[in-house]
Amino acid sequence: MGWQPEDTSRDGIAPNIATADLRHAKARYIAEMTKELRSMATSAGMEFLSYLLAVSEEEARQESQRTAHPG
Repeated sequence: MGWQPEDTSRDGIAPNIATADLRHAKARYIAEMTKELRSMATSAGMEFLSYLLAVSEEEARQESQRTAHPG
């Protein structure tokens, strides 16, 4: 299924920090996978699907940036 971020929320790290780190990792992973899907859709001539995936990719990247630098 691909790379999955490790859940470290129970490793003695403050819960809020671990949750933010996991959220950041998941958002980054989603952005990477969505980029690959968008490329596939584009090469198959699926323009509208490619557009929707580009929007999703951008949202995931923005979420990744927000969780990487909270505040």
